[in-house]
Amino acid sequence: MRPFYFLIIFFFCLIFITNAQSDQLEYQAHHKDDITAIEFSPNANYIVSGSWDESIIIQRNDSTHKVVQKIQDNRGAIRSISFSRDGYHMITGGQDGKLNVYHFNDSFFSIATLDTTLIINQSQINKLIYGPGMRIIFSAGDDGRFIAYDIAKDRVIPIKTSRPISAAGVAIDRMSYFIAHEKKADIIQYDIMGRKLKSFLGHTDQITDVLVTIDRKYIISSSEDKTVRIWEIRSGKELFAFKDHRWTVTDIATDPLGKYLVSGSLDGTVHLYHLKNRELIKTFNLAGYKINALAFSPNYTNIAVAAQKDESSDFAGYFLLETNLKHRAVKIPKRYIVKKQPKKKKLSSPLINKPSLVNTKEINSLKKDINSNKIKPKSNEKVIKKTDQIEIRID
Repeated sequence: MRPFYFLIIFFFCLIFITNAQSDQLEYQAHHKDDITAIEFSPNANYIVSGSWDESIIIQRNDSTHKVVQKIQDNRGAIRSISFSRDGYHMITGGQDGKLNVYHFNDSFFSIATLDTTLIINQSQINKLIYGPGMRIIFSAGDDGRFIAYDIAKDRVIPIKTSRPISAAGVAIDRMSYFIAHEKKADIIQYDIMGRKLKSFLGHTDQITDVLVTIDRKYIISSSEDKTVRIWEIRSGKELFAFKDHRWTVTDIATDPLGKYLVSGSLDGTVHLYHLKNRELIKTFNLAGYKINALAFSPNYTNIAVAAQKDESSDFAGYFLLETNLKHRAVKIPKRYIVKKQPKKKKLSSPLINKPSLVNTKEINSLKKDINSNKIKPKSNEKVIKKTDQIEIRID
């Protein structure tokens, strides 16, 4: 019987230690509902979080953790946030199907300034990717469309699939797209023309995230089957599976150089891996919390973990976990300025910035409809103007 009592004592000590670990961490709770997306700015100076409460909050990534801006340009949950590599643009999207493009510059009082609203998906946006070349924005939604939006040409290039898209990844050369669908356990590789190249089979439940390594040799996926898997793109074969989580793996992230991998789960744990060696470096236990999303700091020092207590709470937030890895100097590429290409044909873009197309009476009428929630996105709607007061659409 004595070993049994020792086992019970050990178990309770373990619970106490894990609870103490989460209690000692500072919890940045500024949202009124669960955080659904979180990202570091490319220079690691800011942490940006989006929530079910329809807001986006920008905080300083320093000892103050000061909230510098709150954005409320969306209706419904914010599902995805992404930055251009130079850090001068941020894109957000979510339940309302809007893809908002912001200028992101801390030289001004308002760090993020709304530049453009695109209505290119016909329903909820689940994943946004700012292309590595900073000219293409990728969007995946519940309408089953994976869309490449060419900023310079003001052109939408869609790939139509049969089911809502739950996760997607893009190779750095933009020649391959990797798409996973709702309630499906496989990942499909498409070329830029929308042709299916191969399927990656091995997961046993829905895919929650897909990443493509910087060398374009591998994809990494997480799933509701509690695993994180590494696949060789060329052969389509599974090379390795991390099986350290006990519940759904909700999110994964890598550093810009692809050296480290982090994963978060509904079981309250975060795992930090050395990707090349495929070994577990460190585990963080956030007892009593479910992890919804996470982000890995570009300078290797922190992991931002959006977590919510199992029981209901008035506010939701994130933990900032220290990795104890060697600090990496962050190098941001030179600012990329999109050179708009002249249009040869009739305008058919999602954005036409010509205020003269509408008059004051039309604006006032549309404003009343918007405020009364009579106007909703349609499949063929185009945004022709966006101001702080009103958004005008045209079929």
